[in-house]
This record gives sequence, C-alpha cells and structure tokens, in this order.
Amino acid sequence: MILVVNAGSSSIKFKLYETNDKNSPLPIVEGLAERIGVDGALTIKIEDQKYEYNDRYDNHLMTVESILKHFKELNVIKNELDIEGIGFRIVHGGDKIVKPVELTDQNKQAVEDNIKLAPLHNPGALTAINAFQKGLPKAKLVGCFDTSFHQTMPAKNYLYSVPLKWYENHKVRKYGFHGISFDYITEKASQILNKNKNDLNLVICHLGNGASMCCVKNGESYDTTMGLTPLAGLMMGTRCGDIDPSIIEYMAKELNQDVYQLTNSLNKESGLLGVSKISSDMREVSKAAIENHDEKALVALEMYTQRIAEYILKFANQLEGKVDAIVFTAGIGENSFITRKLVIDKVHLLNLKLDNETNLREYDDYLEISTNESAIKIIKIRTDEELMICKETLKFL
Repeated sequence: MILVVNAGSSSIKFKLYETNDKNSPLPIVEGLAERIGVDGALTIKIEDQKYEYNDRYDNHLMTVESILKHFKELNVIKNELDIEGIGFRIVHGGDKIVKPVELTDQNKQAVEDNIKLAPLHNPGALTAINAFQKGLPKAKLVGCFDTSFHQTMPAKNYLYSVPLKWYENHKVRKYGFHGISFDYITEKASQILNKNKNDLNLVICHLGNGASMCCVKNGESYDTTMGLTPLAGLMMGTRCGDIDPSIIEYMAKELNQDVYQLTNSLNKESGLLGVSKISSDMREVSKAAIENHDEKALVALEMYTQRIAEYILKFANQLEGKVDAIVFTAGIGENSFITRKLVIDKVHLLNLKLDNETNLREYDDYLEISTNESAIKIIKIRTDEELMICKETLKFL
C-alpha cells in the first residue's frame, strides 16, 4: 500500500492506495485530521462509510499514531509494514529539486531551507514527514513538489526584470506552483490525444480557489502564471494576482499599514471576494452576477475570465500557435460551465468554438467540449494529484 499525505501546520489530509496493479492504484481510504495542537478531529472514509473520532492531538506524531491505530481497528491494515511507501505533497522545493525525490536527510534539509519561500506550507510538511518517519520507520518516504515541474522553464521566463543579484543572492525568481496537477494533466492529455508527451503542446488552466495556468511545450513547463509565491498571476478566490507593485507603497501610506498587513490583504481579502464583496466561491459569485444581476459580482466575473483569456493568448503565442489542446481543470475549471464559456468567448484571436451542450454535460474523467470547427481542441479533465503522487512514490519501491 501507498499512503499519500498533504499536510499543513494543523492538519493532515491523506489517501491510502492499494497497489496490486501498479498501473492502476486503487484508492481504498481517505481522510482528514485537523485542529492538531488544539483539540483534534479525525475523519476516515471507506467507500460510503464515514468514521469520525475526536482524539486529542497535541502534535503531528500523536496524529499519525492515531491514524494508524484506527486503520488497524477498521481492518484497513494488519500492521504498519503493509504501508510500504508514503508520498508527500510539498509546496516548495526551490530551484535545486527538479523531480520527486526520496526524503533523505539531505532532501529534508532542502524542504527546511525553502521555508523562507513557503512559510505557510513547508513547516507543516516537514513536521508531518518527521512524524511519519517515526510512526512508519520501514516505509519509503518520497517528496513530490509543486515547484519541480516548472524547473524546465527557460531563464527568459523565470527571471524577473529586477537587479540580477536579487536572484543570485536571494533566489528571487518565478517558481510556479500546482506542478503536480500540471504533470498529471500533461500525462493524461497525452493519452487522450494519443500523442507522444515529448511532442505535446498545451495551455492548462488549473482554476480553483487558488488558480494558475501553465504553458506546456514539448511535454514540459515552459511558462506559468504564479511566481515567487502563489500570489502572482491570475485573479483568484481571495488572492489579487498580478498588480502594480507600487500599490503596496501607496496603500501603506494611505492606511498607515506595514507590508505584512498589506500582503495579508492581498492574499486573503482580494480576488473574487475583494471585488464582488460577496464571496471567494465562484458558484456564489456567478449566481449573484447572472441570476441577481449584482453589478460588483458581474465585474468580478468579467475580470476573472478576462485574465484567463489573455494568458491563453500569451501562451498560445509562446507556442507559436502550435497548441494541441486548451485544458480546464481543478474545482472551477472542471465544474463551472459559465467560467469556461466566458473565458473562451473572450479569446478573439484564436478560432475557438465551444460546444455549449457538451460544456454543460456531466462527466467522470474527461470530456472534449469544443466543436469540430474549433482550431484547437478544448477539454475538461478532472485532475488527480494524489494519484500522481502515488505513482511517483511507487517508482521508488
């Protein structure tokens, strides 16, 4: 079995896979431990059954021990040796880690070294890694990094037009995120289109509460929208995306706030929530815009979709017009038909034709939603980052 872990400072999200068929690992259990260090809550789902526990978790190690104890009680595992590998989703690997790695002491040090680049995410991941290492000492630990897929970007795309010594001395550059999802979608699109991954050109729109896009050239990341942090690029649920950096100095004077307070506002009070004044949830914003004709919600929806459309054109230009498909994925990309329609309607320089009926249709895995007249295929694909991490972890066993 392979356990896939996505950990934060006070939570551990997990999914357990059975891997008798290495090509098609089977998810058998998923769950979430939260409020670690407060009072503790654990939910474990097995098929349609949900089990809830309120054990006390003072730290991640106690949480891991509790998860394993309940796995045994529920007959998920006979003993700890059943779990041969653990794959961790880790946000930031810096510019040295370019692919999934075994979490040796050296590679764990890289996670720690990059805490300054991902202060909200890497500490929780590192704590969880150490806890699982103690709880499952025989298991192989593998790290899959959201940044590693983007390490193929050329310098002209990852460097900022700031003093070069900022990059040389302080590692200021575009790193990009959502790399595990982009990697999965690239593999999946290769199968769907029956095209060699090394010849595949895609524009991928990963649209969730956090959102980014990737320009995939010959199966590798060539450019992406997020930057040094996940704050850059597209307008998101609560994040601003690209703005004039001078706004920070201006508002610091206007509000008498420091850069930390303003950055918090740009991360948590901006985007769809900030403009609409309604919600960070696209479902609520689009409902208010379309059904209630709310002016602020309509502006937020127009801004959100306009920026995606403009990046589609930018990335198509970088691919010299040789685009095999435009892919929509993640929560909004997979499920919001109105977002997809508004985005495609705003791409005027490419001959894109959306099949409105297919765009509305339910689907499990993927569905092509363009007409035969469309110059580029448009596909909605359900991403599966956990499965990607499971498969990468299997390679190390």
